[in-house]
Amino acid sequence: MSLSLSPVLAPLRSSPLKVSWARNEKDLLRAQKLRALAFGFSPPGTPEPLIVPEQDRFDAFARHLIVVDTDRDLCVGTYRILDFRGAERAGGFYTGTEFDISALTPFLEHTAELGRSAVHPDYRNGGVISLLWSALARILMKEEIRYLMGCASCDLTDPSLDLDRIYTYLRLEAWGEEREAVVPYRHYPCLFRPTQNPTPPSLPPLLKGYVRLGARILGEPSHDPVFQTADFPVWLSVNETSGRYARHFFRSRRRSIRGGQSE
Repeated sequence: MSLSLSPVLAPLRSSPLKVSWARNEKDLLRAQKLRALAFGFSPPGTPEPLIVPEQDRFDAFARHLIVVDTDRDLCVGTYRILDFRGAERAGGFYTGTEFDISALTPFLEHTAELGRSAVHPDYRNGGVISLLWSALARILMKEEIRYLMGCASCDLTDPSLDLDRIYTYLRLEAWGEEREAVVPYRHYPCLFRPTQNPTPPSLPPLLKGYVRLGARILGEPSHDPVFQTADFPVWLSVNETSGRYARHFFRSRRRSIRGGQSE
C-alpha cells in the first residue's frame, strides 16, 4: 500500500489540532478505529487498543486525511478521498456498490469520491470538520478535480430525523438533473409530501454541509443495512459551489493558488 508522505496541510499555530495525510499503516489504523467509534461499532469510552477498526476494500486504494489532537496524541477526525485512478485499481467507487452510477460515466475521470467522514464524539463542535474541508479545498484546487461524489447518510436509528421531510426538502431544494440520476440497488422508501410542514427539516451535519455548498442529490436513497442508514447520492460540481461555505473553503483557495502563494 502506498501512502503519501505530504507534510501537514493546514497547521494552526494556536491549536493542537493538525490535519495531514495518513502517512503509514499506523495512521490509517488510527483513522479506521476512529471510524468504528464514530459510527457506533464500538461503545463510547472503549480503550483504543480494544477498538476493532472499521475498514473495507477501498481503503487501500484511497488517500486518508486525518486530524490529530497533538496534546492528546489522539486521532479526532478523518475523511477518505478516492480518485478515479484509485477507483480503477479498487474495481470501482464505493458509491457504485450502493447505486448504479453508469449515468455518471462521462464525468468520472475528473471525479473524486468523499467518504468515511468521521469525527470523535468529544470534538463535534465544527472545528475538526472545518479543518478537513479546508485541506480538501487545497487538494481539489491543486489536482483540478472537477466533481465530488459520495453517499450522505441519514441514521435510521435517530428518532430526531424525519426521513420523509428530509426527502421532500431535498426533492424541492437540491434535486439533480434526471439525465445524471443514479439508481439504488437497495431502495429505501420515502414519501414525497410537499404540502406538509414548510419549515426546513433537521438535516445530518454532513448532508447539510453538502447542500449548503450547492451539491445536488442524484436520486432516491439507498438502504445500508450494515450502517443502518439511508444514503443519498450526492454530486457536487466544484466550479458551481455556492454560499458562505463555498466562499470560505473553495474560492479563497482558488485566489491563493492563482496568485502563486505557497500552500
